[in-house]
Amino acid sequence: MSNYEIQDKGLGKNSEATSAVSTISYEVENALVHDVSSKKISKQIENLQKKDKFPSNLTYVDSFYDPKTSSSGAAFLDNNTGKVIVGFAGTNWDNGKLEGLKDVGQWGNIATTANSPTSSYFNASNDFMNGLKSKGYEVDTVTGHSLGGRNGAIIGMSHGVPNIVLYNAAPLMNSLLRIPTPNNIANVNELKNMIKLYDGNLIYFVSEKDPLNLAAGIGNTSLYPGKIYVMKNGKAHDVTGFLTKKEQEFIREHTPDINKVALAVKKVHDNTSKKLNDLVNLRLKLLKSGGGLSASEEIYLDASEALILTQGMNETLQIEISDIKKMYKEAGNDADELWTDTLKTGDSVGTTLSQGEVLGALNAGGSTETFIRTEPKQEYEQKVSELSSLQQEYQEFIGQIKTAISQQLETDQKLAQQIGGR
Repeated sequence: MSNYEIQDKGLGKNSEATSAVSTISYEVENALVHDVSSKKISKQIENLQKKDKFPSNLTYVDSFYDPKTSSSGAAFLDNNTGKVIVGFAGTNWDNGKLEGLKDVGQWGNIATTANSPTSSYFNASNDFMNGLKSKGYEVDTVTGHSLGGRNGAIIGMSHGVPNIVLYNAAPLMNSLLRIPTPNNIANVNELKNMIKLYDGNLIYFVSEKDPLNLAAGIGNTSLYPGKIYVMKNGKAHDVTGFLTKKEQEFIREHTPDINKVALAVKKVHDNTSKKLNDLVNLRLKLLKSGGGLSASEEIYLDASEALILTQGMNETLQIEISDIKKMYKEAGNDADELWTDTLKTGDSVGTTLSQGEVLGALNAGGSTETFIRTEPKQEYEQKVSELSSLQQEYQEFIGQIKTAISQQLETDQKLAQQIGGR
């Protein structure tokens, strides 16, 4: 076994979680390439935490490395939310030219073949995500830097992960060099359908002088489907550029709702658990009052349990609906802005083209108003309507249960006295 030691990359005990996981994913990959066991990786992470060199709220869960593709990822449990963050490493030259060139090979695929989520390149990543789910972990956030950001975006969306936060990420695809073969067209369609179905938060953080994004944006040929924030910090591509105080404050300022929602949901879950525990204690109290439970007591306890669970689901749904409504409103505005920017870019490409010719060229390339603006906004409105209808059903069901409980207590005064005195 190797004696490779995970390096201090400038993280601290209070570092923002997604940027920390994106950063440490490179070092975890280095450790895996050198055959360091998962147990030892966990121990090394703990040693960093003891030295205040890694966030104290993150616990290493698992990781993977695929030697065929050089893709890798690492999972950490955020103890503040009870949910998992998965980070994907980007192009990594630390382990020699051969390993680095495997990553570089994906740059060409982004431009020429537009890897889809079901391509063999993502087999190991998909297996890793499915493995976490099978072990009972809830992956709430995916993150990554550079090529790892592009991989994280595709894996996060295809697995329906609620939050995706990326740093100087490569685009999902670039049409500048792509040849329209049947396979390439199928890949593009799969990516577009994945984007259309994704209803979570997708955020790109970009350094002002990042050469990757400056180059990828040439001619508006690259696909970045999320919200993009450019940091006016004069920094380039390296992930450690996001770790200083100014950048950390910027990240937290623009991702407040991610942790806010998770913490609010956790509070509801904890409150629901407490109510269920109180109901268990009431059951024990009723049993001690003599013999087994009466029919009235059984009905009351079952109805109370259903009420507690339904109220918990309703409260969780309300939190998520409020967040989604806000996200959809912003996304709708972004769709309008994106279409306006697309038209401006098209106009700037060739000043000799008429407006109709510009629109024709954009349509031929798949950049239609229907795809960019109309369909997304219609889908956002439909999703909000569906969620609101579901919430109404929960509220009606809660009302029915409360009525049933009240009627039960009215017909059984002894039970009412026992409940009142608990």
